[in-house]
Amino acid sequence: MRAGPTFGGLTILVVGLLLANFGAFTYTVEVAQDETKIVFNNERIPSIGDYVAREIYLEQGWVVNVEGEISIPDSNESGQIDFSIVNSSEYQKWKTGEKDIEYVIRKEKVSRFNETFIPEKNETYYLLFDNREDPTYKKAVIFSGKYIFETEVEEIREENILKQAGYPLAIIGAAFLIYGLIRKSEIRWE
Repeated sequence: MRAGPTFGGLTILVVGLLLANFGAFTYTVEVAQDETKIVFNNERIPSIGDYVAREIYLEQGWVVNVEGEISIPDSNESGQIDFSIVNSSEYQKWKTGEKDIEYVIRKEKVSRFNETFIPEKNETYYLLFDNREDPTYKKAVIFSGKYIFETEVEEIREENILKQAGYPLAIIGAAFLIYGLIRKSEIRWE
């Protein structure tokens, strides 16, 4: 038996086995995740005479999608309205009849709509269903609205690099240990 390779191999083998069994460690990271919230789910407005407004509070950076279709109540015919989205200050102007209004979205005489926008600031927005251009028939609207926003979620991850290094180290240690046990020691004569 050779002492150097035997004890060196045993040490390397023990370190390798310890790394292979206990070398993994966990840590937590913040991961961005998109979440979708449905605000209006096939909401029905059964009869629009002049106009109807629905309000919704939105935050800056959210991706908002509103879709719907217009029909004439008690018939299978589609109808047309003006569909608009405005912020709260522009809504007050719109209600008083001002003409100089900044719309977030404005679609005239539509029978269907599917619009997406990103709010510029945190505030209340108004969905306007305006039937004043064609008051001959009242209109019905079925619409849906949702927004997508990003949140930070904690995710636990495991690192296995030390564990992966432990197995080869244990094999090398075992090889040195076997070599040290099998090989006869050298006797030096002086």
